Amino acid sequence: MHAGIRLLLQIGAARPELLLSGPALTDQGRVASVMLEAGWSAGQLRHVITGRPLPNPVRTSIGAIIAARLRVTQAYPPSARAVGRHDTPAWDTPPSPHSVAGSAAARSVNEALAYRVFVECADCGHPATAPGEDCCPTCLGWPLCSTCRGPTRKRAHPDGEGRYTTCASA
Repeated sequence: MHAGIRLLLQIGAARPELLLSGPALTDQGRVASVMLEAGWSAGQLRHVITGRPLPNPVRTSIGAIIAARLRVTQAYPPSARAVGRHDTPAWDTPPSPHSVAGSAAARSVNEALAYRVFVECADCGHPATAPGEDCCPTCLGWPLCSTCRGPTRKRAHPDGEGRYTTCASA
């Protein structure tokens, strides 16, 4: 059995609402195994999966929510402090005596990326919310950008003249 599958089963035993089975367990277990091999610690993955509450109400499968959380996290490298240490999360490692404890300025770029908090939409669970909002632009009903074209059009803030931030600055 893959280490990622074992981890997901342990999480499911502790938090039954996050229990996966069948193809979802196999697929997400493989993703978790790859992340463990890449240097993520079991504690970090446990935090990624269980660190935020589930959306209320849940409008998708638990497997899809866990998949989104892992996919977003996998886009970033594991903390350099955690590489080779699969038993202890990087945030449990005491800071060096030369840094100010708890200071964001004391972290390296890789550490800051590993500590980044991914906020999920309160309505749909999508891993990206609008800045300063509890929901994603789609659930907020923001209009599509008037200058974006193609299948991946962005949504524009209602106060942004109908254009997505990047399009407005171009």
